[in-house]
Amino acid sequence: MKFYEWFAALHVVGAVLWVGGLTAVLALLQVHPRVETGSRALLSQVERRLAIVMDLGATLTIAVGLYAAIDTRQFSNGGWLHIKLTAVVLCILSVHGFARIKIKRYRTGDARPVPPTVWLLLAAGVITAAIFGGNHTLLRG
Repeated sequence: MKFYEWFAALHVVGAVLWVGGLTAVLALLQVHPRVETGSRALLSQVERRLAIVMDLGATLTIAVGLYAAIDTRQFSNGGWLHIKLTAVVLCILSVHGFARIKIKRYRTGDARPVPPTVWLLLAAGVITAAIFGGNHTLLRG
Protein backbone atom coordinates (compact mmCIF):
# COMPACT_ATOMS: atom_id res chain seq x y z
CA MET A 1 0.00 0.00 0.00
CA LYS A 2 1.06 3.53 -0.67
CA PHE A 3 1.62 6.05 2.11
CA TYR A 4 -1.60 7.94 1.32
CA GLU A 5 -3.62 4.70 1.39
CA TRP A 6 -2.27 3.94 4.88
CA PHE A 7 -3.21 7.43 5.95
CA ALA A 8 -6.70 7.04 4.54
CA ALA A 9 -7.05 3.72 6.39
CA LEU A 10 -5.92 5.37 9.66
CA HIS A 11 -8.44 8.14 9.07
CA VAL A 12 -11.25 5.60 8.65
CA VAL A 13 -10.15 3.57 11.71
CA GLY A 14 -10.10 6.77 13.77
CA ALA A 15 -13.55 7.75 12.50
CA VAL A 16 -14.97 4.32 13.37
CA LEU A 17 -13.49 4.53 16.89
CA TRP A 18 -14.78 8.08 17.29
CA VAL A 19 -18.32 7.52 16.06
CA GLY A 20 -18.55 4.07 17.67
CA GLY A 21 -17.38 5.41 21.02
CA LEU A 22 -19.65 8.42 20.72
CA THR A 23 -22.64 6.21 19.91
CA ALA A 24 -21.92 3.93 22.87
CA VAL A 25 -21.49 6.88 25.23
CA LEU A 26 -24.75 8.46 24.06
CA ALA A 27 -26.56 5.15 24.56
CA LEU A 28 -25.21 4.89 28.10
CA LEU A 29 -26.11 8.50 28.79
CA GLN A 30 -29.70 7.77 27.77
CA VAL A 31 -29.87 4.84 30.18
CA HIS A 32 -28.10 6.64 33.04
CA PRO A 33 -31.10 8.58 34.46
CA ARG A 34 -33.22 5.40 34.49
CA VAL A 35 -30.91 3.14 36.52
CA GLU A 36 -30.97 2.82 40.27
CA THR A 37 -29.00 5.44 42.18
CA GLY A 38 -26.52 2.85 43.49
CA SER A 39 -25.59 1.75 39.97
CA ARG A 40 -24.90 5.23 38.66
CA ALA A 41 -21.34 5.44 40.02
CA LEU A 42 -20.33 2.30 38.12
CA LEU A 43 -22.12 3.51 35.01
CA SER A 44 -20.23 6.81 35.25
CA GLN A 45 -16.92 4.92 35.28
CA VAL A 46 -17.90 3.00 32.15
CA GLU A 47 -18.97 6.23 30.44
CA ARG A 48 -15.63 7.86 31.23
CA ARG A 49 -13.66 4.87 29.90
CA LEU A 50 -15.65 4.81 26.68
CA ALA A 51 -15.14 8.56 26.38
CA ILE A 52 -11.39 7.93 26.28
CA VAL A 53 -11.89 5.69 23.23
CA MET A 54 -14.07 8.42 21.74
CA ASP A 55 -11.35 11.03 22.40
CA LEU A 56 -8.59 8.86 20.92
CA GLY A 57 -10.67 8.22 17.81
CA ALA A 58 -11.40 11.94 17.43
CA THR A 59 -7.74 12.83 17.84
CA LEU A 60 -6.61 10.25 15.29
CA THR A 61 -9.31 11.21 12.80
CA ILE A 62 -8.71 14.96 13.03
CA ALA A 63 -4.90 14.75 13.04
CA VAL A 64 -4.65 12.36 10.09
CA GLY A 65 -7.43 14.12 8.15
CA LEU A 66 -5.92 17.57 8.52
CA TYR A 67 -2.44 16.31 7.67
CA ALA A 68 -3.77 14.61 4.53
CA ALA A 69 -5.78 17.70 3.51
CA ILE A 70 -2.80 20.01 3.96
CA ASP A 71 -0.31 17.61 2.37
CA THR A 72 -2.42 17.03 -0.74
CA ARG A 73 -3.61 20.66 -0.93
CA GLN A 74 -7.27 19.60 -0.81
CA PHE A 75 -8.44 22.91 0.68
CA SER A 76 -8.38 24.54 -2.76
CA ASN A 77 -9.89 21.64 -4.77
CA GLY A 78 -13.58 22.44 -4.49
CA GLY A 79 -16.21 22.69 -1.83
CA TRP A 80 -16.54 19.03 -0.85
CA LEU A 81 -13.91 19.25 1.91
CA HIS A 82 -15.34 22.49 3.28
CA ILE A 83 -18.81 20.91 3.56
CA LYS A 84 -17.35 17.78 5.16
CA LEU A 85 -15.36 19.79 7.73
CA THR A 86 -18.38 21.98 8.49
CA ALA A 87 -20.51 18.88 9.13
CA VAL A 88 -17.79 17.38 11.33
CA VAL A 89 -17.36 20.54 13.40
CA LEU A 90 -21.01 21.59 13.70
CA CYS A 91 -22.50 18.13 14.13
CA ILE A 92 -20.05 15.46 15.30
CA LEU A 93 -17.67 17.63 17.31
CA SER A 94 -20.54 19.47 19.00
CA VAL A 95 -22.16 16.15 19.99
CA HIS A 96 -18.75 15.03 21.28
CA GLY A 97 -18.51 18.11 23.48
CA PHE A 98 -22.11 17.66 24.62
CA ALA A 99 -21.38 14.05 25.62
CA ARG A 100 -18.30 15.12 27.58
CA ILE A 101 -20.31 17.75 29.47
CA LYS A 102 -23.10 15.24 30.19
CA ILE A 103 -20.60 12.70 31.54
CA LYS A 104 -19.25 15.29 33.97
CA ARG A 105 -22.73 16.41 35.03
CA TYR A 106 -23.96 12.83 35.52
CA ARG A 107 -20.94 12.12 37.71
CA THR A 108 -21.90 15.04 39.96
CA GLY A 109 -25.54 13.90 40.22
CA ASP A 110 -27.26 16.02 37.55
CA ALA A 111 -28.92 13.22 35.56
CA ARG A 112 -31.19 15.03 33.13
CA PRO A 113 -32.07 12.96 30.04
CA VAL A 114 -30.32 13.37 26.69
CA PRO A 115 -32.57 15.08 24.11
CA PRO A 116 -33.35 12.95 21.04
CA THR A 117 -32.17 15.73 18.71
CA VAL A 118 -28.58 14.84 19.68
CA TRP A 119 -28.95 11.56 17.76
CA LEU A 120 -30.26 13.41 14.68
CA LEU A 121 -27.36 15.84 14.80
CA LEU A 122 -24.85 12.98 15.04
CA ALA A 123 -26.51 11.09 12.17
CA ALA A 124 -26.58 14.19 9.96
CA GLY A 125 -22.89 14.83 10.57
CA VAL A 126 -21.80 11.25 9.97
CA ILE A 127 -23.87 10.87 6.79
CA THR A 128 -22.68 14.19 5.36
CA ALA A 129 -19.03 13.47 6.21
CA ALA A 130 -19.25 9.99 4.71
CA ILE A 131 -20.87 11.18 1.48
CA PHE A 132 -18.49 14.09 0.89
CA GLY A 133 -15.42 12.30 2.26
CA GLY A 134 -15.99 9.25 0.09
CA ASN A 135 -16.53 11.14 -3.15
CA HIS A 136 -13.91 13.81 -3.80
CA THR A 137 -15.36 14.69 -7.21
CA LEU A 138 -18.47 16.32 -5.73
CA LEU A 139 -18.82 20.06 -6.17
CA ARG A 140 -15.96 20.42 -8.60
CA GLY A 141 -16.58 22.88 -11.30
